[in-house]
Amino acid sequence: MPLSLAEMLEFDRDALVEDWLSHVAPPFASLRMTREQLIDALPAFIDELRYMLEEETGSGFRPRHHSEASEAHGRQRRRLGAGPALVTREYGLLRDCILARAEQEDIDAPLSQLRALSTRIDTALREALSQFELDRSVLEREEEEERERFFQLSPDMFCIAGLDAYFKRVNAYFVQVLGWNETELYRLPFLDLVHPDDREATREEVSKLSQGIPTLRFENRFRCKDGRYKWLAWAARPVLKLGLIYAAARDITEQKAATLERERLLEALRESEARFRNMADHAPVMLWVTDTVGATTYMNRGWYAFTGQTEADGLGLGWLDAIHPDDMESTRRIFLAANTDNHQPFRLDYRLRCADGAYRWCVDTGSPRFDTDGRFLGYIGSVIDISDRKQAEVEREALLARESSARREAEEANQLKDEFLATVSHELRTPLTAILGWVQLLRTGHLPEPRRERALETMERNARAQGQLIEDLLDVSRIVSGKLKLDVEPVNLSTVVQQALDSVRPAADARGVHVQAAVDSSGSVMGDPQRLQQVVWNLLSNAVKFTSRNGHVRLVVERRDSLVELTVEDTGQGIPAGFLPHVFERFRQADSGTTRKTGGLGLGLSIVRHIVEMHGGTVAVASEGEGRGATFTVRLPLSVVQRRDASMPPSPRAPVAPGPELGRPAELTGVRVLVVDDEEDARELLRTLLEDSGAHVLTAGSAEEGLQVLQAERPDVLVSDIGMPGTDGYGFIERVRALPADRGGRTPAVAITAYARSEDRSRVLRAGFQSHVPKPVEPVELLAVLESLAGRFESPSRS
Repeated sequence: MPLSLAEMLEFDRDALVEDWLSHVAPPFASLRMTREQLIDALPAFIDELRYMLEEETGSGFRPRHHSEASEAHGRQRRRLGAGPALVTREYGLLRDCILARAEQEDIDAPLSQLRALSTRIDTALREALSQFELDRSVLEREEEEERERFFQLSPDMFCIAGLDAYFKRVNAYFVQVLGWNETELYRLPFLDLVHPDDREATREEVSKLSQGIPTLRFENRFRCKDGRYKWLAWAARPVLKLGLIYAAARDITEQKAATLERERLLEALRESEARFRNMADHAPVMLWVTDTVGATTYMNRGWYAFTGQTEADGLGLGWLDAIHPDDMESTRRIFLAANTDNHQPFRLDYRLRCADGAYRWCVDTGSPRFDTDGRFLGYIGSVIDISDRKQAEVEREALLARESSARREAEEANQLKDEFLATVSHELRTPLTAILGWVQLLRTGHLPEPRRERALETMERNARAQGQLIEDLLDVSRIVSGKLKLDVEPVNLSTVVQQALDSVRPAADARGVHVQAAVDSSGSVMGDPQRLQQVVWNLLSNAVKFTSRNGHVRLVVERRDSLVELTVEDTGQGIPAGFLPHVFERFRQADSGTTRKTGGLGLGLSIVRHIVEMHGGTVAVASEGEGRGATFTVRLPLSVVQRRDASMPPSPRAPVAPGPELGRPAELTGVRVLVVDDEEDARELLRTLLEDSGAHVLTAGSAEEGLQVLQAERPDVLVSDIGMPGTDGYGFIERVRALPADRGGRTPAVAITAYARSEDRSRVLRAGFQSHVPKPVEPVELLAVLESLAGRFESPSRS
């Protein structure tokens, strides 16, 4: 808070200015002054008051010397129209604002300072008001100087002439335009400078001025010193008591030239239009012209010959009557919008009635017309018969559409093929990894009996899974080649359903899925029992695979008229509406790519459809969307009269060659290895293999868990599967490499993947892995890679 009046003026100066502005603005409102004009030198004056108070010492007050700031302030106020009363009021308001703020901030100023403050404000007021008391002759001199400056600096040609036809005064611009100096202009009668053709009219205008009649606008030509003439437009006012004429002129030479040029062009345009009409009537196309509101003013003979209309029928908007009814409204709308609104070129395609009553396709193009000033004059256009071209375009577009459709189908088929081959590689190599790995471990003879039993169970389970995949592939091959045949006999569906249920139930129990069945055994069908069991098994296993724990799968078999209807309904993840039409297509899966959550080739349902249709039945699917389950319905006739040949036997299985003798590189002793794989069998196999090689093994079932273990345990080497649900191996290694080195970001990494194409290997290395080992994994190869990585890279320090 300020302690003295001087400090208040220093620290609260801006606030004082704002207070003063709020009080002084209303009285000055009529003068429309800006904020800066109102403030003027006030901040500087407040600083002057502060300096004065700082110098004042007690009672010995000494008035300050004369200041020019207050006089300049008074001149500014006088120039802007403020009177002495307003100036007096603003100085009084300043005193009030200072004293009010001092009281507000509880400043106890000495009486001597208050007296000094008031004296200085009064002195400044007198200095400002002194500018309103100047001698009248001074004011008149200033006004005269102002008029002279305006006279000389005006961008117009100002002059004062006498009624005797001589110039008395001319301004600088007058001299500049004509090129004569002032002496020359004053010496000659101004009529001598007027063009001979304009002198008589100029004399008449001077005569009117001598009678007191002012000139509002008069044009004539004045000769310049270089001999050229310039057009001038005059306005003049006589002052008869002084015998003078006050006149102003403007150089309009360029405007006159432009006007003459425009008239010449308009004449040329009229001649051009005449030529155009003559040529248009003999043109091989139909031509037309409209006015500014879109009414047709001209149509050539070609239009009337083509349509059979007459001028009385076609002009105005009558030509629209010849347009096909289906095209008339759109043609009218576009045509009138162009003529009355946007004035842009346009094109119209419509069917036009010929003189014989037939309709032919025509193209109508219109272009806007403008005069030299840019004013819109209407449109000119042409109409051409394009029926033959239109037919060719239709045929070409149809051909292009067929070619585009065929190309899309080929591209889609090629993409599906690539995805299918990658999936086949993954689905076949994954069980092979477990089988071959456990076989080579068994051959070492070092496995204890519990692990030998688990190895055999794992090998059998994976072998059966691989066998089923191979059978699906063979079935598809037979379907494509037409060699899939049925061994038809009477079939009791209840037996078929029961066998399929017995096959599926262990998997359902393991996943915690409840399976219910309601079978009507009164109906039987003619068919192949093995293939029908394959249909039921496929539908049930598919429902179990896509149903989460504690879900339900319900199978119902019932007779409906001459059909047997088999329904499999589940409470699983459902099917997106966009994928429903593709459910039974080969190689199609709603969840594809390396992040899919479920295995399989996407062949089972296509095989189901083909087998059902071979039995004369149908299969359909329904789903209310993702997360709301799905229902598959098979309908089979009660009898099939055609008996088919026995089905083709499956292809023999190639013998498995014994693997190489397993070695144990001593260099893995003590190496810490993190294994990330969503398959428990694969994790267990790798754990056993690496632990038997002397390594310390850590495992994780997902990318998220792997990241946590990596940062917590800081392994020496990282082994990761590529195909994992949620975040796949590519996403996992990307997140690892994003970590700083002290948190495991540079840990050497090996990718184990069943995606074994060359582009998969390249992608693995680009993603950040140091090596790529395809499935099925050869233990010796994997151990050699890990030995190499453990030796080449410095083990990360552990905190």
